[in-house]
Amino acid sequence: MNKFKHLKKWAAVGCLALASSFNAGATTWTLTGAVVTHDPSIYKEGNTWWITETSDTGIGVKYSPDGRAWTQGVSIFGGGLSWWGQYNGNTKTVWAPDIHVWNGKAIMYYAVSSFGKQKSAIGLATATSIAKGDWSDKGAVITSAPGDNFNAIDPNFVVDKSGQPWLSYGSFWDGIFLTRVDANTLKPTGTKYRLADDSTGIENPFIIANGSYYYLFVSKGSCCAGANSTYHISYGRSTSITGPYLDKNGVNMINGGGTVLDSGGARFIAPGGESISNGAMVRHRLDSQNNYNGVLFISDLFFTNGWPTF
Repeated sequence: MNKFKHLKKWAAVGCLALASSFNAGATTWTLTGAVVTHDPSIYKEGNTWWITETSDTGIGVKYSPDGRAWTQGVSIFGGGLSWWGQYNGNTKTVWAPDIHVWNGKAIMYYAVSSFGKQKSAIGLATATSIAKGDWSDKGAVITSAPGDNFNAIDPNFVVDKSGQPWLSYGSFWDGIFLTRVDANTLKPTGTKYRLADDSTGIENPFIIANGSYYYLFVSKGSCCAGANSTYHISYGRSTSITGPYLDKNGVNMINGGGTVLDSGGARFIAPGGESISNGAMVRHRLDSQNNYNGVLFISDLFFTNGWPTF
């Protein structure tokens, strides 16, 4: 199955203020400013909220003092890197960057690929801090090629309860995978665990720990088919970071299981590209009244009886 990732032309985006249009629920934040996005990864460093995002000019960046009013920043590696060309046709396009701070440094995994192609790579960059922005690229840390059972895109860095780092990733093909990360090199190593799959399409894994469980969130369906987009966010939980992840009905996510968390609304449809920081989930939805551009949504994430909810 092919993976078709959707990009927007950022030069035409500018800033958009939707204010009350975002009040889809009591816990959904009211956002203003630069809110057009795709595959947003959120992280709060100090008093500043940061988002990195899919972009066709390097790695897109937004920042906010309060998580509500967003400003578009300067792209990371906006001129592109030479090694990207073998995976994305020598363009500057980067998909689904995942940003964190761990062990005293900022780290970011990101993907380079081409539409519908399995020749893909996950790259790694590090910096002194997100705010300082002195990013140094470390090259590709996972690659995939035609014939593999996975696609090396949509990375997510996660640390388990014992302090061991991991990287989840994957899109279509045989689904979502998880690999241990070397704490010194930050490069994945060892066994590749298969966590989830779905015949309708699955990608964008994000794992968090809460209480006795690990929770795997994924985006399922078609992300970018305009009015026909079927993207939605689903989840399951496990007592082990390596699975099995079961939904509320006890169905293993490897077998297509997953409880729906967000399926969108009347105007803003097809939510996906989710990430979580400081108890808030960020994702994009497509604006059906504005050429199906991806729009930023943030909501407080709660847990009720051991299951996530808004």
